[in-house]
Amino acid sequence: MLNRAKIHDCVIIVGSGAGGASLAWRLASLGRKVLLLEQGGFLRPPRRAGKVGRFILEVHGERAKPLHYVGGQTKFYGAALYRFRESDFKAVEHENGVSPAWPLSYADLEPYYVEAESLYRVHGAESGDPFEPPRTSPYPFPPIEHSKVVETMVARLARRGVPTAAIPRGIDRQTGGSCVLCADCDAHFCSADAKMDAEIAALRPALATGRVELRTHTEAVQVLTEEGGRRVMGVRVRRDGVEEVLYGDRVVVCAGLPGTAQLLRRSANSQHPTGLGDGGALGKYLAGHSTGMLFPIVGLTRTAAAHTKSFAIQQWYEGAPDWPYPTGVIQMAGQMPFWEEVTGPMRHIAYALGTRSLTAFHMTEALPTAQSGLIFEGNEIIGREEPVHNLATFRRLRRLGLKAFSRAGYPTVARKRPPYLWHDVGTARMGHDPATSVVDPDLQVHGVSGLYVVDASVLPSAGAVNTGLTIIALAFRLGDHIAGAASASPDRMVAAA
Repeated sequence: MLNRAKIHDCVIIVGSGAGGASLAWRLASLGRKVLLLEQGGFLRPPRRAGKVGRFILEVHGERAKPLHYVGGQTKFYGAALYRFRESDFKAVEHENGVSPAWPLSYADLEPYYVEAESLYRVHGAESGDPFEPPRTSPYPFPPIEHSKVVETMVARLARRGVPTAAIPRGIDRQTGGSCVLCADCDAHFCSADAKMDAEIAALRPALATGRVELRTHTEAVQVLTEEGGRRVMGVRVRRDGVEEVLYGDRVVVCAGLPGTAQLLRRSANSQHPTGLGDGGALGKYLAGHSTGMLFPIVGLTRTAAAHTKSFAIQQWYEGAPDWPYPTGVIQMAGQMPFWEEVTGPMRHIAYALGTRSLTAFHMTEALPTAQSGLIFEGNEIIGREEPVHNLATFRRLRRLGLKAFSRAGYPTVARKRPPYLWHDVGTARMGHDPATSVVDPDLQVHGVSGLYVVDASVLPSAGAVNTGLTIIALAFRLGDHIAGAASASPDRMVAAA
């Protein structure tokens, strides 16, 4: 069954994650009307007595399942909201290749980083991070305080000559805020609405303007174009088995990885026979972070529950002693019952280790290539080709972390295993050349007027810090472009609440 509805003077956004929700807020604050489509619904698990957070497995089940919720993946993220370093926007040589230059510079995004940090209530500090990029405004809130166990670790590292830096965190820890710095944050749903995810920070104030309509449980089936395929005309959607065509001259796809690339491929037309914007790059140039874990042991008895995601070691970001290549970051994680994802005898070992140690991630950059990305059979994804992992760099950063924690008095365990790929980016990346990118620097799909993308899939590279704040900043920039605004000065913005 097909219904038809005409949408007038309205920007249609597909997806309510960091890109979609932030764009909806930006457009609404500039006076534009928005129709926001979300394949899933609101995530509202019951609160457990005595616990604020609910671990992702407990709420969502298997990690591999798509996160179709209002707010997307941010409902379970650790709210680490970093600015990319200045070098992350440039062509940089790595051990196994070159991280590509962006068609934008850090200076182009800096004003939007400022506003993103304000909306997402980022707590941070510049000290301790030699690669913190230049800022026109300080962090809106001071860094969150360390728990006792972390404070001791930071002091011991400092005595051994290892400086640490505050992790910029998007949480409601301001005076009168709802965050109590509980142990159940990283990879947890926050039932106190204290984590500034895309729903809480951006979508709620967007809805409060009255300019945003949200339709949940609505799947975008196809982006429609006018005859000739050079201009967008709307979206075909499905809800409860009923299809409907929503017409609009501005459509923004924010369906994430792999959803955005798959939707553009399903929307092929005579002008774009293998997918909208596909000159050879759609689904390709996958990149991300090569990630491993370190477990500094803090005692022989179980570690007390505490908020631990508050510091990182940034000093080796652009290189390390006797190593000429960018190395990456070591970032303290939250307390997560990761042993629940382990089966067999290893689960008992993982439990014993996890309850007597803290967890840190070590992350290096995984590089995109023309081959890395999604493998399609027709319109279905049947696999993917990994980006290039800089394995020697990955191992060197692991050794640096082991040495730093061990010298500070913490025996440290780290499995020698291949890296995980985290914080995936690419598959619809931005660039000037339609043969090697899907969207232009203004995030408009090559060859399709009025069709845009803003989510992790447009990032040409991932750097080695978390990607969320950069996606939000790009969404703000796109909002200004769509609304015809030359800048984001507060004096011409409509109040968003």
